[in-house]
Amino acid sequence: MFDEDAVSSFVFSSEGAVQTFRHQWQAEQGELHECSTCYSCIDADEPPSQHWLQRAEQQRPQLSKQQQAVLDIIEARQIETFFFCDESAKDKLEQFMGETCVKALPELLRWMFHNGTLQLQFNLACYVNVQQQVLIFQSGMLLVQHHFDIEECVSVVYEMLMQRIQNYLLSSHNLDLDECSITRLRLQIKRNTEEESPALALPLPLRLRADTPRLSSEAQLSSLHAAYVKHQRECHGYLPSNMRANLYALQQCQTTKEVYVVPYHISETLQQQPNKNFLILNDVLGRFQRLHELPAPLPCRPQRSRSLQCRRCRAQFTRRSRLHIHQQLRCGQDFSVDSLHPDIVEIYEQCLPISRSVFQFACYGITKPKTVMRKGQFVPIECDWRSKSSVQVQHGPCVVISNTQHDSPCKYALRNLVNLY
Repeated sequence: MFDEDAVSSFVFSSEGAVQTFRHQWQAEQGELHECSTCYSCIDADEPPSQHWLQRAEQQRPQLSKQQQAVLDIIEARQIETFFFCDESAKDKLEQFMGETCVKALPELLRWMFHNGTLQLQFNLACYVNVQQQVLIFQSGMLLVQHHFDIEECVSVVYEMLMQRIQNYLLSSHNLDLDECSITRLRLQIKRNTEEESPALALPLPLRLRADTPRLSSEAQLSSLHAAYVKHQRECHGYLPSNMRANLYALQQCQTTKEVYVVPYHISETLQQQPNKNFLILNDVLGRFQRLHELPAPLPCRPQRSRSLQCRRCRAQFTRRSRLHIHQQLRCGQDFSVDSLHPDIVEIYEQCLPISRSVFQFACYGITKPKTVMRKGQFVPIECDWRSKSSVQVQHGPCVVISNTQHDSPCKYALRNLVNLY
């Protein structure tokens, strides 16, 4: 397992006619680990761009036809709210909450960066079952400006939510986390697309962000932009050696989720004046967006500091990016806790089911506002939760939230609507 305090290195080596790139990290105990996902070999006389073009073909997050169809429905119906549900997680808090925040939530947010999304905002709510009542803990809204920031943003929100749940349960109920369960998560997303904000600036990932002045004119940037696009299209990464510009690329390790900078094209220095340096920024599908000028080549991996502290709440951080996310969330001031009244049932009808082949746990897009009812206004109809036909009803499934607890993973229906517990 990768430790955030481990020291990573990104190594280029040549042996004979082969040039190799690999990623290693050294744990605090001194053990050296070889990354299984950051490794490539090219001919020794090829430019470094061939490493990243080769890896891009292997790692580019292409959507399947089914996933693209679901995304098209999400956009057509303007779905912004999603529920993750799993009743089997009653006594396994970390299995549902932890694994959903590690895998499913980042994957869904990454989906939302497709189809021209420049940035998005999200908040997360947990429905906590404790002592025959449902408490709803909700985070503040968080802006994600780059798709490489998704995992870290979700991680910070998850940690802050879990800390608040733990503190609340201990102070109000004298209970620990293992005495409650979380079986539903609600994710609300607002997207900003190219059509809505065509002039929106495209920032760097948080781990690489710094205030750097632009050194080249608009005309110079436009000229280099056009030259890069032309040679990339026609020559597949083989750029002329007299470009008078060094180009760098962003990569993300699929194992550790680290973001690092690598050389893409190094031009010859024709005069005493050094070449200018630019970072290539691509979208989530690897399509070129723009060039970002650098005052100097960035290190392969951003340096960590162990002395970062939030001035407001004194929380400690080892990464400036995590401190930035924490401060954007205003130290959790916008987090809230609410409770579901014992007599109230929330019903979300005609939901869009997302296949379990995409996410480990059941996921549903909310297409209509919730209906609030009192218990006794409807008669639950028990149906077989294993039967495929029991969830493929005429009007689509619905998510029902109440204080009622069940010992078996049965589904309940409101007339012909499925209660996905």
